[in-house]
Amino acid sequence: MSGTKQRSRRRARPTQTRLFRAPVLRTERITPGMQRVTLCGGDLGEFVNAGTDSHVVLYFYAEGAELPEPLTATTARAAFAAVRPEMRSYTIRRFDARTTELDIDFVLHAESGPAASWARDARPGDELIFVGPSPAYEPDPEASGYLLIGDESALPAIQATLPELNPAIPVTVLVEIADEAERQPMPVPVTWVHREGGELADPGRLRAALAGIELDPGLDVWLAGERTVMHELRRFLLEAGLPRDRVRPTTYWRAGT
Repeated sequence: MSGTKQRSRRRARPTQTRLFRAPVLRTERITPGMQRVTLCGGDLGEFVNAGTDSHVVLYFYAEGAELPEPLTATTARAAFAAVRPEMRSYTIRRFDARTTELDIDFVLHAESGPAASWARDARPGDELIFVGPSPAYEPDPEASGYLLIGDESALPAIQATLPELNPAIPVTVLVEIADEAERQPMPVPVTWVHREGGELADPGRLRAALAGIELDPGLDVWLAGERTVMHELRRFLLEAGLPRDRVRPTTYWRAGT
């Protein structure tokens, strides 16, 4: 398969993007630094989850903002000049089409932006507006192995992706977290890399963890997290001989912003 076709296959799962409004059903602090918000009802009966690392764009309007009615993706964008929300992308951790429950997990950074601040204060009945879902990563069913790499921000996508991998193919998971308290139950063995107060944007920790892994050219590699770290890990993997179309990094956030 050519490189062009390979890239298309890896993110070609069809989606129908639209704007949704859904109320909060419950919230849960799943680790000291991770808050789960469960939505249910509203427009979610029409939501179709693309799976794996598919995300939605959350719209946070200023209190009292006059929103266009009906509020759709089209009318919201047309009104950006007058009323523009702060927007953040978040992975769909879980969606149950039967109950219309949708989970989104939020990392609670020390300096919280609008999304984490909203999640920390969310209460049942609060409304969340979002647009999506995005296309989703499609794992190669014929890869020699899967390699999933990320930090806390990538955990929801990794957890959503693992059940969709070919169970006959070995999977290696590397996750950098603040400390042991941020570990979460996982269905496969995970190499947890602890920062223990170290610099957030240091690629050295995950790069050192990669040193003990056989980097076969047939690996299907998915990685996501801080921008500087992802760029450095991609460079490391390409220099190790992995083809460009087998290594797909995604920037979820940038240190200092």
